[in-house]
Amino acid sequence: MKISQKKDMAKEIEKYQGYIYYYDETRKTILPAPWIQSLNDYNHYELELHHVVPYSDWENNTKNVREIVKENCLIAIRKIMHQHLENPLYKLPKEEFEKVYGIHPDLILYDINSKVERTYPNIFLNGRTLITEEDLSCFAECFADCGVA
Repeated sequence: MKISQKKDMAKEIEKYQGYIYYYDETRKTILPAPWIQSLNDYNHYELELHHVVPYSDWENNTKNVREIVKENCLIAIRKIMHQHLENPLYKLPKEEFEKVYGIHPDLILYDINSKVERTYPNIFLNGRTLITEEDLSCFAECFADCGVA
C-alpha cells in the first residue's frame, strides 16, 4: 500500500528521537541534535529537517530500502543547503555541492531512484558504513542522556 498522505513533521520528530542530527558547517560534520524534541526547538526561517531516505520512499519501503538502509534519520540543515541537495530547480552537481558545503551529498541523502553511481556510501547503509563502532562511541554519552540504547 502506497502512502500518499502529507508528512506531519511533529510526528516525524517524535518518531526519530535519538536519530536527529544537524550538519555543523563550521566543523563539516554531522552531529547529534538531542535538543530537537519538537517543532519549537529550531529556527524554521534558517533550518529544515531533512530525511536521509526521502519520506515517501521510507514509508512505502520503495525498492526494499529498509533492507538497504539501517535506520532513517532526520538532519537539520540550512534551507538553501536543502534546496541545493534536493530541489530540481536548484540542485547542485555532487562535486559542486561538496565544494560549497564540505560534505558529499551521498553522505546525507539516499536517492532511491538515482542511476548515478554512488561515489561515497551513505553512513546509514547496512554493512557499508564510513564510521566505525569506535567512531560512534563518542555519541554514547549523548545517546544515554537522550534515553537511546
